[in-house]
Amino acid sequence: MATATPPNNYHQFLGIDVSKDTIDCLLRPSRSYSQWTNRPEGFRRLHRWLNRRHCDPAHTIICIEDTGIYSDRLLAALTEYGWKCAVVKTTATKKVAPEHHRKDDRFDAGLLAEYAQRYCDRITLRQPPKQVIRQLQQLYAERQRLIKARGATQNRSQQASHAVIASELLAQQWRQQLQLYNNQIASLESRMGRLVSNHPGLNRYYQLLRTIPGVGQVTAWLWLILFYGEHHLNHKQIASRFGFAPHRFCYGSSVRGKTRSAGHGNSQMRSCMTMVARSVSHHYERFARYKQRKLDEGKPWPIVRNNLINKLIKIICAIWNSGQPYRQDYESRFDQQKNAA
Repeated sequence: MATATPPNNYHQFLGIDVSKDTIDCLLRPSRSYSQWTNRPEGFRRLHRWLNRRHCDPAHTIICIEDTGIYSDRLLAALTEYGWKCAVVKTTATKKVAPEHHRKDDRFDAGLLAEYAQRYCDRITLRQPPKQVIRQLQQLYAERQRLIKARGATQNRSQQASHAVIASELLAQQWRQQLQLYNNQIASLESRMGRLVSNHPGLNRYYQLLRTIPGVGQVTAWLWLILFYGEHHLNHKQIASRFGFAPHRFCYGSSVRGKTRSAGHGNSQMRSCMTMVARSVSHHYERFARYKQRKLDEGKPWPIVRNNLINKLIKIICAIWNSGQPYRQDYESRFDQQKNAA
């Protein structure tokens, strides 16, 4: 396959395979290779190494493997040094390499560099999240961990209540654990609430999101963590990203599958939006009517629920982009034309 011609303003392409302890770096087109520690000292040495190879930050793209917290600190450091960075999943390298059985860090770094070179005209540069967003991410992740642990403890306590011989000692310890989890979760939520309310930009979007039916504080926090800093949200892209958008399944002349959503994506977003759809379908007349109409048409509830989620994502994006709160009496142009007809 021919290599795509890069734009004139990009001449150097660095791929970085990230692990817990090291970063493996391969530079194209020279194919220079280096390995550094995944620590601030290693980042400084990488910066000097690039300068010695006459890499200009204005004409260089760095493609970093997405490994969560291990790549986040690298992204923050390189961005501070002035480099242009993109963060991609290793699955993206399938576009530049045929199926192979080779697996080593240097080879993966080379694939990332080749991906950056061939798709630099379509690659999305990434900025590290702001400090307040990092704090929200950490607090939100810890809250989710505590909720999961609390649920496991509740299950053990409920199962033990059916035992032939119950242990009062275990029951007491479980009660103490549940109380501790509740206190810690409340403390985290209080801290997250203060972080958002004390930040004018976050608080503005938070208040807008809370006007939308079914959107509680947890869902609003998640949307802030994922999208704060974006001035325009595309509801179709977001629905597809989180597996809610229906896609066709067909190829050739014989394969004709059903159009359906992917059913994959960020588990927290999928869980939150599912709860929002359940809430509005029970407590808000507009959405309840839509749900009942679709059920009467013979649609199964999972499909109706997915349709509700897509409608809600569209509303959330419209509120986010317009900066105007949700209005119960709002009618879209399509609804106005339909009512007039």
